[in-house]
Amino acid sequence: MNYIDVIIGLLLLFAAISGFRKGLISEIISLAALILGIWGAINYSYITIDFIKEFFGSSYKHLNIVSFIITFIVIVIVINLAGNLVNKILEIVIPGFLNKIAGLAFGILRTALILSIILIAFDKIDNNIHILSPQKKAESQLYPSVRNLAPSLFPFIDNWDNADKNSGKEVLTRIKKSFNM
Repeated sequence: MNYIDVIIGLLLLFAAISGFRKGLISEIISLAALILGIWGAINYSYITIDFIKEFFGSSYKHLNIVSFIITFIVIVIVINLAGNLVNKILEIVIPGFLNKIAGLAFGILRTALILSIILIAFDKIDNNIHILSPQKKAESQLYPSVRNLAPSLFPFIDNWDNADKNSGKEVLTRIKKSFNM
């Protein structure tokens, strides 16, 4: 066990505590709010631009970024408010302790998946600039397990270097277009 294990372990512990406190339903709603907030802001922030133009004028320099942020925040708030209502209704049906235990498991899994993707990206960077020694990675108990979680569930993730380069360019073009860059 080394400092890498301590960092990963603390992040997973924090996720477990947070998941237990919130419960499964709130954890799922929070994740859905984040995903839908990003998606909605990318696809519908143009609607918010019209409202911002009324207050700041059409020459406001950061119009696209501000509209993206406002759209994202509004979507996240609305989904979380609706989710809290659903959570209160489901508390009647689902025993609280079961919801909390499932939330703990979901919190750990979600965080482990996010860390897995981060570690995969980190490995790609680390192959060139050597931030962590291969020995430290090999000595770690959690690094290989967490790093390999996402590819074991979604095999295409580990092969992203072989992915179609145009698909990445299309995503980048769409993001740039959203912000009129």
